[in-house]
Amino acid sequence: MAERNHLPIGTVVKVKDGNQNLMITSLFPIIERNGEKGYFDFGATLLPLGAVSQEQAFFNKEDIEEIIFMGYVDIYFQQLIENYDDLVSKIEYPRFAIKNYQ
Repeated sequence: MAERNHLPIGTVVKVKDGNQNLMITSLFPIIERNGEKGYFDFGATLLPLGAVSQEQAFFNKEDIEEIIFMGYVDIYFQQLIENYDDLVSKIEYPRFAIKNYQ
């Protein structure tokens, strides 16, 4: 994967060992698993159907195998990038990993 630290909403990726393309729909989604709350870098919907059900995929930067399409970058996303480290430091939950989530 080309190194890319920050990916905007709308970016389409393929994750390692995945068989469907995913479109990023959320950054830092907080989920509950086995009674514990935590977060991932990204939440995504399965393509080509999108959000037709409640099913979402969650993954982190290191899980991305390929970036297929880059989402929309505007001034607000650029501001988010500028404040990224501060935003992440304020998340009160642990960062989940796929290997611990499945």
